[in-house]
Amino acid sequence: MLRGQFTPPDVFTRVGGSLRGYRTRSEVADYWRMNTDVMTNQSTGPGSLLTNVPGRARPQKQVLALFEEEVAELRRRYKPEFWPIFIPKAEDMYRWRVQLQCGCTREVFTYGSDRFPDENSDTDPLTGYRFPVGELRCSADHGPAQKNYRDIVEWIKSEVKEFPADPEEPKYGMSAEDWAMTRQVEPHSSAFWTVKLSCGHVSTSVITKVGWKPDDGPRLVSEQRAAQMRADFKEWWSAGGQEGWPEEGPERDHVRKMIGLNWPRPEPEQECRACSYAKRITGYQRIGWLVSRTPPVPAQKPDVDRKKVEARLAAAEAEVERLRKQLDEGE
Repeated sequence: MLRGQFTPPDVFTRVGGSLRGYRTRSEVADYWRMNTDVMTNQSTGPGSLLTNVPGRARPQKQVLALFEEEVAELRRRYKPEFWPIFIPKAEDMYRWRVQLQCGCTREVFTYGSDRFPDENSDTDPLTGYRFPVGELRCSADHGPAQKNYRDIVEWIKSEVKEFPADPEEPKYGMSAEDWAMTRQVEPHSSAFWTVKLSCGHVSTSVITKVGWKPDDGPRLVSEQRAAQMRADFKEWWSAGGQEGWPEEGPERDHVRKMIGLNWPRPEPEQECRACSYAKRITGYQRIGWLVSRTPPVPAQKPDVDRKKVEARLAAAEAEVERLRKQLDEGE
């Protein structure tokens, strides 16, 4: 992400214009500081989504070569004593074609043929947390993603970030006027929370004051202040010649909802970025083992000399008859 081109999507602020008074520095400026430098499964059971998936599987040699490249990278990353734990073996991998809810298809591996793709999930590259079981990442370009706001259902953990005082020169592409309002002249700190959303995904962009706890509840503005904010936004959205930030849709609906709740801080819902690229598996089809398995050769029956066997059987029967006579004579 290039400096000066990043606009934090998870907070509501207006850089320039009449809505500057609604900016919260701990939510906006700290978000910029952090991000300019480092940028349900619905199946009924395992195997229930087996179907014919459109398209064709890639050549086995091509897939095996890519797999071996990944394994080589893992071996460079881990010490040899960890290889049995972290490095899969090609002969254990079973190939599948899967179809996602967006219509895209991709290939995946499972450990063995008795495991199904919807029993696992991908890891979110932004947070490092796994998606809900049965969801995979789709990297296809489906056009501009619609913002998805989800309720926070669990506050997992928080981490305090320390920030030095901001320089006098504007940063992040801001004007001198906006920078003067946002700039922190003293070192400060904020708490960055990792939360679980109602969709099952994880967000790491909820910012609060240091020491705040979920049991404390959100800070609210007064009814009078909320009414003034509602009037200001309404005027802004209806003003001629203005771009009307945010655009009509989920983001503006979110603003209306937060005003109706007296502008809670932290907000009880967050934008879920993962919902735009984490897609549920809707079907899968078997391809086969990554490394072809040769069926075992059946053991050959030993050659049998029938006459010798019959002679041994006759001798055994004669011995049994002799022993029976001995028993009868003894009685």
